[in-house]
Amino acid sequence: MPIIVDVNDTRKSRSAVRIKGFTQNTRDEDLFHATQYMGAPPAKAAAQMGGEDADRTLPQAYLVEQPAASTVPPHFHDTDQFQVFTHGEAMFGKKSVQPLSLHYAAGHTPYGPIVTAEQGAHYFTLRAKWDSGGKPMPESRDLLKPVPRVHRLAENITTTGASPGRDDVLPCEADGLGAALFTLAPGETSTVDLPVAGAGQYALVVFGAVQHEGVDLAEHSCLYRFADDAPLTLAASQAGAQVLLMQFPIHAPIHGPIHA
Repeated sequence: MPIIVDVNDTRKSRSAVRIKGFTQNTRDEDLFHATQYMGAPPAKAAAQMGGEDADRTLPQAYLVEQPAASTVPPHFHDTDQFQVFTHGEAMFGKKSVQPLSLHYAAGHTPYGPIVTAEQGAHYFTLRAKWDSGGKPMPESRDLLKPVPRVHRLAENITTTGASPGRDDVLPCEADGLGAALFTLAPGETSTVDLPVAGAGQYALVVFGAVQHEGVDLAEHSCLYRFADDAPLTLAASQAGAQVLLMQFPIHAPIHGPIHA
């Protein structure tokens, strides 16, 4: 059964967070904030985000608000993840990313740093499984597992003037990894899915509003569809809607060492 989260129900969970070695801000008054959407927060932020007793068996999703003149250092996670940049501007490694941009990193794939200057940046972090938190590089290099390093970046995803239908953002790969932007005309009902099966999907409303199973979902609401759920059917508001659908890959067993 899909997990459905309306943005209006998440506001009370917005919290200031300080994580040693990660939330590196120039001025003490410019704080990082996080808003939990699904599941449990990373272990180091659980107390600050009020999620010490949250369910770690669920997908993990939260919004990060990174302030101006701040840095998140290079790091990696144990878990595959998507990040959606929805506001502001940041240097993401050597790339300047602005809304709407999408990043995918497989577990044990280092990335970053994420650096802001005159303005901050907001980005969703979306995972199919709970993750304990980032492991900084290079000091955590000995914790990297010998798996393929996979990352994808789609910059400046166009959301204006799009015709109704599906526009591939990350064309589907053989293992199911992929993402697409679905544009729904005013009042249109549409089933959103990708042509290759995967290991679970997030649907993030990036413009307008939709309804799913009688639940109204405003901009920046999201849903998680488990792999054995039926594809999501969404009804757009009278203003229309755009939904970014992101699908995790199905991992094949690893035989023998794989070098980075």
